[in-house]
Amino acid sequence: MRVVIVGAGIGGLALACGLTRDGHQVRVLEKADGLRLDGAAVTIFSNGAAAADGLGVPLDGLGGRVETLSFGTPDGREFARADLRELHRRTGYAVATVPRRAILERFADALPAGTIAFGREVTDVETPAADAPAADVVVGADGHRSAVRRAVLGDEPAAPNGWTSWQGLTKDVADLGTHARCLIGPQGLCGLMPAGDGLLQWWFDVGTDRPEAGGTVGWLRDRFRGYADPVPDLLDHLTEADVQEYRHVTHRVLDRWGTGSTTLLGDAAHAFPPSQAQGANQALEDAWLLRRALAAGPGNLRSYERIRARRVRRISRLATSEVTNRPPSTAARLAGRLLTPRLLARLQLAAIRRASSVLNDDRPE
Repeated sequence: MRVVIVGAGIGGLALACGLTRDGHQVRVLEKADGLRLDGAAVTIFSNGAAAADGLGVPLDGLGGRVETLSFGTPDGREFARADLRELHRRTGYAVATVPRRAILERFADALPAGTIAFGREVTDVETPAADAPAADVVVGADGHRSAVRRAVLGDEPAAPNGWTSWQGLTKDVADLGTHARCLIGPQGLCGLMPAGDGLLQWWFDVGTDRPEAGGTVGWLRDRFRGYADPVPDLLDHLTEADVQEYRHVTHRVLDRWGTGSTTLLGDAAHAFPPSQAQGANQALEDAWLLRRALAAGPGNLRSYERIRARRVRRISRLATSEVTNRPPSTAARLAGRLLTPRLLARLQLAAIRRASSVLNDDRPE
């Protein structure tokens, strides 16, 4: 088939890789003049790694392996720890934090030359064609402000929930080895993850408060200065250029994501906050199942949407609650003390499985 994919992000390029391997004629339309290599890193959990592998472009060797994840209070006292090696043991796929740039470059390098057309903005899509009248299938992978979504589903934008991540990727600030940390207090959450090659992925999740114009770093220093090491050292080394703003938004996850031979994937279909670190993973899941659906022709698009909507709705509700960004309750502290790191990881994997098509071998019908 001739497939047009609108958007050269992680989900769009992953789908292009899988469909190209199946012999389809694929064209990716990207409004930017080149790959959008800005942004920090993303955490690829076992489901996302399995999906990328299933699409023919494994992410092996990229980023930094994450074997343990701890949660603590601002003074550094740990109240819960997950042994993420358990996910590797049970699925065959490890957890890693990978710079977004590295993922996009790996996918792009795997595509035939000329697959991606840059500088091609799609503003008004008439099903089933998007800047390519001969397309058999059009896939909107153009983010939470998706033009394809507006064209086929109407203008119901993703709604902000008040939370914002102030994030970045910095070299030589702290060597965490294979351990990731989250410190949570009334001022917000600070997350720290190894991203490979001496890089540290960091973020500060804050509720409705915002810095004054041009003063983000000073505002973060004032707000998080009392957090345990290495947070003060990280803050001392930051410049305004290091900090990227990522506002948390949520789509209402619909059962139907398109009409005719047009559909959506990733944030275009189901944007939700990053608090469960599943955004990129769910986009890869979408690409994996959509490839499987298109193997039998465009008639399976609605089945793909129903299956993925049911899966992603579960993780979207959890992420939208921002429960991990709030200081732990007494019950949560008690649970953290009672649950072993391996058991906590198994519970996390159970939640991931409920939202996973690839780990459940879903098949559109």
